[in-house]
Amino acid sequence: LLFLDEATNSLDVINERRIVDALNGAFKDRTVIVVAHRLSTIRNADQIVVLDKGFVVEVGNHDSLMEKKGQYYNLVSTQMQA
Repeated sequence: LLFLDEATNSLDVINERRIVDALNGAFKDRTVIVVAHRLSTIRNADQIVVLDKGFVVEVGNHDSLMEKKGQYYNLVSTQMQA
């Protein structure tokens, strides 16, 4: 079991991509809990749990959560516009 407070929070886009690629390899076949500020860090996760004020509001993978157009969708959309 691996717990991470996102490693890419203050990186530029190029270095973020390098770290995300390396982490994706380290995550393979492991249970990992990541606190994500940049949603690209968790895009390939098998399961994403969306919390709001300490409560679970959505659960699924990236594609299923995007289809729901709920809070995860809103967060991703906001980050893409920034």
